[in-house]
Amino acid sequence: MKGPTLELNINSASDLENVNHITKMNVYAVVTLSGDKKIQKAKTGVDRYGGSNPNWNHAVKFSVNERLAGEGRLTLVVGLFSSRLLGNKDIGEVEVPLGYLLPSTNGNGNGHEMKFVTYQVRTPSEKMKGSLTFSYRFGGTPIISGPAYQQVPASWASPSQHGYGPHCYMPQPPPPPHNEEIRLQKAGLVVSALSLFRE
Repeated sequence: MKGPTLELNINSASDLENVNHITKMNVYAVVTLSGDKKIQKAKTGVDRYGGSNPNWNHAVKFSVNERLAGEGRLTLVVGLFSSRLLGNKDIGEVEVPLGYLLPSTNGNGNGHEMKFVTYQVRTPSEKMKGSLTFSYRFGGTPIISGPAYQQVPASWASPSQHGYGPHCYMPQPPPPPHNEEIRLQKAGLVVSALSLFRE
């Protein structure tokens, strides 16, 4: 049985870091689906006019290993590069766990309609600069997600807030008792001990 297909449209990016400094950038994107033995990769055309705000509207299709997707082991990576005569320059990338895009985790229902998302771009120096917009849907056999992706906790950040998938925030441990509370607890123990001797 044929597995599902991830259909992507790499639309555009905006406010990217200008790694050329002097001339306008000619930007292209490299799209990778990793986590499987067979790494799938595609490349957009070069936008020679948009500079830090390139547009591509480039369609990409990847076959998806249903088991690995359900287990949350596949990752979609979109790397952005400036095409130059003396060697291409890395602008940054967006990394999204594929499980976060599954219909059962994002309210996208059966996944037949294209859904638009925007993620922040992480530069090679690990700062957030610019954003990438793409649309996607899952075609073919519907993916049955694994237990890790049945429901997204409310504490996970939305993609537009952090740029690269969900972030689970662990609850803080309860604060330690104040000194006054500790003193009263010790005093209570002393009183209890003295009452035993009086009996």
